[in-house]
Amino acid sequence: MKTAWRDCKGWRDAHLPMTSASDEASKWFDASLTQITSMYADDEAGGVANSFKNMIEADPDFVMGQVFVNSMKFGGSKTETEEVHKMVDNISAVASKQKVTERESKHVAALKLVTEGKLVEAAEVYRAILAESPTDLLACLLAFFKYYELGMFKEMLDMMKSVVKGYTPETPGYSTVLGWKAFAHEENCQLNEAEEEAYKSLAVSPRETFAIHTMAHVHLEKGMYDAGLAFLQSKEKYWANCSLACHIAWHEALFHLEKGQFDDAVQTFDDKVKIINRGNFNDAASLLYRLSFEGVRVPEKWRGVLELVDKFSGHHTWIYTDLHILFTLYRAGERERANELLEALKEYVTNNKGTNAQVTHDVGMPLCAGITAFEEEHYETATNCLKSVYDSLQRIGGSNAQRDTFVQLLLHSAIRSPNPDHKALARTLLAERKARRVADPLGDRLQRGLEESSD
Repeated sequence: MKTAWRDCKGWRDAHLPMTSASDEASKWFDASLTQITSMYADDEAGGVANSFKNMIEADPDFVMGQVFVNSMKFGGSKTETEEVHKMVDNISAVASKQKVTERESKHVAALKLVTEGKLVEAAEVYRAILAESPTDLLACLLAFFKYYELGMFKEMLDMMKSVVKGYTPETPGYSTVLGWKAFAHEENCQLNEAEEEAYKSLAVSPRETFAIHTMAHVHLEKGMYDAGLAFLQSKEKYWANCSLACHIAWHEALFHLEKGQFDDAVQTFDDKVKIINRGNFNDAASLLYRLSFEGVRVPEKWRGVLELVDKFSGHHTWIYTDLHILFTLYRAGERERANELLEALKEYVTNNKGTNAQVTHDVGMPLCAGITAFEEEHYETATNCLKSVYDSLQRIGGSNAQRDTFVQLLLHSAIRSPNPDHKALARTLLAERKARRVADPLGDRLQRGLEESSD
């Protein structure tokens, strides 16, 4: 393996000591972390799965290695199973026996909080780690994506502003941290700052995934769709093989959809949006649902997405995913299963605690009611349900671009509603949308629909 990967001394020199006597385990930890945060597999390391395997084989009692592997495996949300309880107990016992560092103990505590569904509390522990050790890239990674799933983008930006001060261009992960900071700016609607940070990141590493991804967001939010397509095409040699490739392709399809190039959007879906994980499932369902707003009927593609539903249903680890499962069930004609999901979610919020259960209760259930009413063509009811949580939409997580599916759903409901107040709401939302964008052909299409419905 690469001599550049940090051994035990390398981690100590970086002021991030880990309790392991195995140089090999320490190097494989570095290889795993670099690949996951950069979102590119290292051929010499054999990919993340191989790096994880070699790390644990080199030191089965490597506490930070166990924390890392299980954070990736059980990092979604509350996962109440005997396997998870045993895993956390085992890591805690080993950590106590080895008398690990305070930083490592906090990592173990944060993992336990995650498996208990206490996501905000877990993020606070990661922030505490970063306050003392800003270059702990694992803590930053885990906090960053917790904030993403929780829609806590102000906190994300505050964290990244603080963390980046601990880096120099020579610090491992520097370009990645700049890319994450760029994304945090974009999600706080600071588009100029986002673009500046993204290009700083790309100057350090032209293939930095999150910087490329952030620029897709910036172009979308500015309504610069041709420029966005040109940018992604110019960088495709870098992002085509990264682990975020399917999601970046989703952005490419969105540019086509916004412009009204529906055939191109469908072709991009067919060619590049492969459903290989939960995020790709959400993107696929989101794209097809938006196409359905435009009258594009692709039942065979919904059936393909439906085949993945069983892989993600029943877990209730993130309400954002459950909502996309609901889209899929309705559009694939599985109304009985949609009703079963709604009943399961009601039971979930009644019998469970934790962050996701609370968000599901407060925001997710009204959204489910709005989706159901829309699918049943009860547009006034749909508008009332969706409008009731519009100001809280960020709590379901996902990016501004991803949550726009629900904004578009509200717009279509309001436009079709017979209630004059809902027409006024649609006008306000469309005016806000168009004020942010250089061009807005999708908004223009919605505006025409509103005018026709008001005649």
